[in-house]
Amino acid sequence: MSNQLILSIPAPILTYQEYARLQGLTVKDVVNAVFAGRLPTYTPPCSPSENPARVKKYINMIALYAEAAKAANIDMALTSDKQV
Repeated sequence: MSNQLILSIPAPILTYQEYARLQGLTVKDVVNAVFAGRLPTYTPPCSPSENPARVKKYINMIALYAEAAKAANIDMALTSDKQV
């Protein structure tokens, strides 16, 4: 029998402002962490006429949980319990 840890992630992506609020950081700290590569981001698809560098980016919480699990030597499997 294997042990399971079930996580419920209420929001798979967060704005920089919301992540900063939840972590007790300033938005500048979050921007610096993203720039340094310490926080994973998600960039939504954009149209060909948009400059990808100007598209709003979000903190990727799924990737952050996966990195934390890997650092703790925990095998992580993602499943969807989405009910349509």
